[in-house]
Amino acid sequence: MKPSKRLIFYLLLNLVVSACTTLTVLVVWDQFRGPLPMGLLPTAVSNLTRTKTPTPQVVQTGTVVIAPTATEVFLVYQVQSGDTFDSIADQYNVSVEELLAINGFTRSQPLGSGEILRIPVHPKGGVYIDSVIGAGDLASERIMLRHRGEGELSLVGWRIEDGQGNVFIFPQFPHLTLYHGGGVNVYTKTGNNSVVEMFWGLNQSIWRSGMVVTLRDPQGTVRASYTVP
Repeated sequence: MKPSKRLIFYLLLNLVVSACTTLTVLVVWDQFRGPLPMGLLPTAVSNLTRTKTPTPQVVQTGTVVIAPTATEVFLVYQVQSGDTFDSIADQYNVSVEELLAINGFTRSQPLGSGEILRIPVHPKGGVYIDSVIGAGDLASERIMLRHRGEGELSLVGWRIEDGQGNVFIFPQFPHLTLYHGGGVNVYTKTGNNSVVEMFWGLNQSIWRSGMVVTLRDPQGTVRASYTVP
């Protein structure tokens, strides 16, 4: 064999050996160390040396929507000459007790011209404590709530507190909804709830003169209060 042909033969042989060596290294690397970046290993070789990994199933879950925290809204009112808590409460469709509580007043404090009051705004309408009837007598003791706002108002989740640890929560069933001008009696004693009467389930009366009845909505906001006469 001529020297030139011998040289060409050795070069080709070296190329074949180098290619086989490189291919072997790639196969071993791909099998034991994971796939190489940028697809360096030919697809055909990869399919021969590895079991195809199943494509992961992506399960789409529902979107969680975080409801904004309820924020109290108020109107700002400047007291005019001749105004009283009762007249302002009637004008803005809120209870006198709620108006007093929000502004830090008591019934005995005078209301001066020019004073600034915060008037609560309840988009669903205003519910107020009309009276406590039969205080001290378990058989007849009850709280009367009324709705003076427009539209309907669900009381599910609302609560009545006596400041002494007793709490009544309006149940989901029966679902109590008040309409404009409607009302409900909440008795202290045990009984069967209905859409016009609710029963606290206590075995003794709780209301006494001077005690404060507090009504809160499901967010814990005081919506009305009433001092037992």
